[in-house]
Amino acid sequence: MGHALEPRLLDDPLVVSMAERFGKTPAQVLLAWGIQRGSAVLTASVTPSRIRENFDVTALPESAVQEISERLETRYRFNSVVDGGEPGFAEVPPGS
Repeated sequence: MGHALEPRLLDDPLVVSMAERFGKTPAQVLLAWGIQRGSAVLTASVTPSRIRENFDVTALPESAVQEISERLETRYRFNSVVDGGEPGFAEVPPGS
């Protein structure tokens, strides 16, 4: 979810509104979206409450998955140090 770098997907207005709509956290919405898109989703937390939260992921309606894919405002992908030389973000092209 970006390792606390800015911009944060967890703060994206669409993700926040979906979380409120479905009674989930923004992290749970993003985890479900990634899983339902067929992406490998890796979580990392040492906080017991967040670890439990990561297990409490339920499927989103297909219309919500499509809406996030089309309307997500935070269009950046986290790049690892190995891939980019230093941690940071790269803009994701529209439609990706």
